[in-house]
Amino acid sequence: MLFLPFCLEIASAEPSFTWGLLWSGSWANSFRAAGQAENQEAFSGEDIFAGGTLANRGDFNFGLPNLGLLLRVQAVDKRVLPPDDARAPIFTPGFGIYYDGSGPVGSFLGKGRLLRGVLDEEGLPARIRNVWVKSAPFVEKRKPAMSELKTEASSSKESETCLYLGLPQWGHFSGYASTRIDDDLNPAFGFGVETNWGDNYSLGFDGFYTQKELAARKASGWFSAAPPLPERDFRFWAFGAAFNTQNFGLASDLALSEAFAFGRDMYGNAAIRIGDKPWRFSLAADAAGSRYVDRGGAAPGAGFRMASRLERRWVRSGSFRFDTVFRSPGFGEIFNRGEASIYFRPSAPSPKNRLLFHFSRASLALSRDARVPLKTEDSLQVMAGFNFGSWRTSLSGALHGRSIFDVDENPLPFPLPPAFETFESFKAGGELNWSKGIVSISAKTGYTIKAEKENIWDIAVNASVKPGKWGRVGLKIASDQFPEKWNYTLTWRLETNSR
Repeated sequence: MLFLPFCLEIASAEPSFTWGLLWSGSWANSFRAAGQAENQEAFSGEDIFAGGTLANRGDFNFGLPNLGLLLRVQAVDKRVLPPDDARAPIFTPGFGIYYDGSGPVGSFLGKGRLLRGVLDEEGLPARIRNVWVKSAPFVEKRKPAMSELKTEASSSKESETCLYLGLPQWGHFSGYASTRIDDDLNPAFGFGVETNWGDNYSLGFDGFYTQKELAARKASGWFSAAPPLPERDFRFWAFGAAFNTQNFGLASDLALSEAFAFGRDMYGNAAIRIGDKPWRFSLAADAAGSRYVDRGGAAPGAGFRMASRLERRWVRSGSFRFDTVFRSPGFGEIFNRGEASIYFRPSAPSPKNRLLFHFSRASLALSRDARVPLKTEDSLQVMAGFNFGSWRTSLSGALHGRSIFDVDENPLPFPLPPAFETFESFKAGGELNWSKGIVSISAKTGYTIKAEKENIWDIAVNASVKPGKWGRVGLKIASDQFPEKWNYTLTWRLETNSR
């Protein structure tokens, strides 16, 4: 794939150089339908196409296969039209040099890259950032540490310079070292080592350290839980370890943060995997202290989470999955949030036994949020999908209600009776997809019944054309409050290369 981590093979037939060019983007806008605009005199058909948000990304790479090198230049831009002083445009250029271990440089240094721009990260630095936003840290979800140029505009991240060195293989051992520095010369260091015995056994360790000065923080209100804080020094350490065999895996991360005027605290996770194919059982748990500050400088808050997953896989993408997640305000405290879900997808029909109509997938999810016992929120979501020739369809429903418990009660973190004592809303929806050759069309609609508000329709239609590998154009028109409010998004992706 272009513009992604790559692996080149030296051969006599390799060209002297390669190149690739990509342009992708989107134009999104929202408007009120005629007769619904707040100022009827100001509304006209031209308002539909006036303004909006324009996003563009350009990406060019130039490769030297015989040297194992690839040079990449990227530019990402996002702006509001017409220009708005309150929302400044975001423009972030990026540059990268990649080497894969096959040329003179790579044979000495192994695989690596030098990057400059707004970066995405994976591995240990990503797992200890925004911990409660991410899903549970199962063993099979762990990725090796890596940095890459971010392909979307970001208003919260600043440009950095990153040097990643994948150390050459030495017997059963391999490793990496990385350095990231932002424009204020705040460093971030990462390292790792892994040993492998064939394809069945591996043991790896990761480390990470960063320091910087956090910006001053103001209280959001008179009674805000987060206190105001001055500019303060911040230091962060993290360590990770993982052991994997074909039928067993064990992994853990530990992070320690220290911020002046806020204190020192920790985050940790642990996970275990038993089995692989066809059955696999995974268990994960993580906890954070109230004074923990993550790798990005944000305080996610105290909490404790336990999650489990039971999977069964069949041929032709068939699968069954049962998930549970339970959360509490802190380690050792009573769980007050929980969710259980089931997903099933039968094996796709074999090419010799194509069916005109068949069941394709189904899911069921139950959840409860009892952080406020007097307003405990219960929800139930169901979905079933079917295929009819080249048509794919799904039907879904979602019920939301409330249960009332005394403040000193400890309701179960799962909506068992008493549950759904008060009706809040119910939504029924359906989706239809069709694709033939270069054309794909999908339509989705739903109707929501609310207890204390007006019932609403929502509708969305999405169409795309893909004439070839070189490009794709799509248009989505949607209304989340039909027929008053509408929005549309035009997307495109055009690419070409020397191969």
